[in-house]
Amino acid sequence: MVCGKRCGIATGVVGVFFLAAGIVFLFVAKTLVNNQISNQITLKNNATFNNWVTNPTPIYFQIWVWDLQNPLEVKQGLRPALAQKGPYTYRENRHKINVTFHDNNGTVTYREDKYYIFDRDLSVGPETDTFTTVNIPLMVIANIVKREFSWLQKLVDSLLDWGETDVFMTLSVKDLVWGYDEPLINKTIGVLKELGFPLKIDDHFGIFVGTNNSDDGWYNIKTGAGDPSSFGLIKNWNWKNVVPYWTTPSCNMVNGTDGTIFHPFVKKSDVIYVFSTDLCRSIYFTFYSFETQHGIDVLRFTTPVSVFAGYMQNPANLGFCLPYTDCVNRSGLLLVQNCKFGAPLVFSQPHFLNADPGIMNAVIGMRPDPDEHGTFIDIEPNTGAALYAAKRLQINIQLENVDNIEKTQKLPRVVLPVLWLNESSVVTKELADEFKSQLQTPVLEMHVGIYVAIGVGALMIVSVVLVAIIRKRRQTQIAYVTVNDN
Repeated sequence: MVCGKRCGIATGVVGVFFLAAGIVFLFVAKTLVNNQISNQITLKNNATFNNWVTNPTPIYFQIWVWDLQNPLEVKQGLRPALAQKGPYTYRENRHKINVTFHDNNGTVTYREDKYYIFDRDLSVGPETDTFTTVNIPLMVIANIVKREFSWLQKLVDSLLDWGETDVFMTLSVKDLVWGYDEPLINKTIGVLKELGFPLKIDDHFGIFVGTNNSDDGWYNIKTGAGDPSSFGLIKNWNWKNVVPYWTTPSCNMVNGTDGTIFHPFVKKSDVIYVFSTDLCRSIYFTFYSFETQHGIDVLRFTTPVSVFAGYMQNPANLGFCLPYTDCVNRSGLLLVQNCKFGAPLVFSQPHFLNADPGIMNAVIGMRPDPDEHGTFIDIEPNTGAALYAAKRLQINIQLENVDNIEKTQKLPRVVLPVLWLNESSVVTKELADEFKSQLQTPVLEMHVGIYVAIGVGALMIVSVVLVAIIRKRRQTQIAYVTVNDN
């Protein structure tokens, strides 16, 4: 059957329709997809809300302790030698509680309960493994009285000497992490409290004491309703939008999300802000590399060197330099005693990554590696979903020399690593497949349909044009033959 003139016109019209529709939808599709994502990403009674309340992605809390190899030499002022032991792995479980929506301003208030379960299969040994480390409560006391009258220092020294309390001690991993009793230290702290020192130190001391089966305060965040770019942003933490720990307004600001959720439509050029209650401050992330997680393309962001740089390298960090603190040549460190009850704790990246060389070289055993010890977040750019996150942090203690406390007088003035941690989560293959089926597959099918429509329309138009050209040539040839025959 030969397609006549009317058939050709109809084919051309249909081809133009398919081509035009495909081109229009090619430009409209992104808007449609973005609108759908914006609607789904908003915190309300939907899948996003359910996954936010109880995170389905496994979270691991891993600890590496620093075992002091030469405590006797360090007491005489020599350089500490350290050996890393770990990981000791805990499964971290999170669940939002006391969730209240505030429709008048598009926010939700909540607390997040956390508890930890030790996983022996993913650990190098049991929690009862022991190691040698600094007596942190003793250093807390030394830090408190170092600027007080000599008679008070001598009183504290007498109490410590009477109990034969040593500046270094052997602890189990469990004791250091979750807490232990130190009777003489508790008695000394009691004396200081009676003398009027406003101490807030628990009788049960541990780096993370009080954090198991607990939460880190009240959060009030934006739901993203009406403005997807605000999704997850912390409006208030513990009812305030600033913290009281630092010395400049900008350093005290609560910026960004809690590090588990991010706004959709993330770009490579974005600076991602996160508020960390562990660090008592906000930090930021910049683009690092393109990665994939179970076949899903992601943007990897990391904390740049400037985040923990000294104020001479980054003037914006001046507020993190506390009074009575020597901040010169201390790049890569964050002294957090103002938010850790006066304890001379110093935070850094593991192995003093990106810290001043003098800090790292003051101890033996540091081998920093950006891939192993950096902090990263892998974000799927369309939805803002964090498919992989690794928060790596080292907790150190500042060794102090206090004139009238004999046990500290010969200590080298160094920042001594105690432990480092990796709090990480990575999307499982099952969750990644579900993510792809809900987002990537429909988007891909839509784009395939658009391009098929454009292709079919173009093919139909080209076919009609070719048929018309061929028909025209035949008509010309017939007319030419007829003329010659006459």
